[in-house]
Amino acid sequence: MGFEIFRKMDWSALVHEYDLDGKRLLPWDRYPMPFAAGWCVVRPHTHSEPHVQIDQEIFIALKGTARLVIGDAQYLFETGDIAAIPKHTNHYVINDSDEDFHFYVIWWDKFIAGDYMKADITHLESENV
Repeated sequence: MGFEIFRKMDWSALVHEYDLDGKRLLPWDRYPMPFAAGWCVVRPHTHSEPHVQIDQEIFIALKGTARLVIGDAQYLFETGDIAAIPKHTNHYVINDSDEDFHFYVIWWDKFIAGDYMKADITHLESENV
């Protein structure tokens, strides 16, 4: 097998950015994708950095309860909930609880998709998994 098809989560590799702890998980080397993704943890009684981005995002709540602010609206964001974050829209996550709040983020834009369209994926088509 020429490329990785399974990876364990390395919790020690979380990086503090956007005022949360996270890890960029996708895309993998040698496995092009038209999107990127990461695992995010908002620690108790903190919030992520309010910001806007040029890409579009999907947030999926994985563990815990938080408040999600998108533009001028605020939503209760709980395990299993999903939210679409339009590009150029201010957004952030507030964790008022005593537990970590975990969510998964998927993002894409024309540049990420364009890189995928130009990528050589012949090694994926020819190898047995």
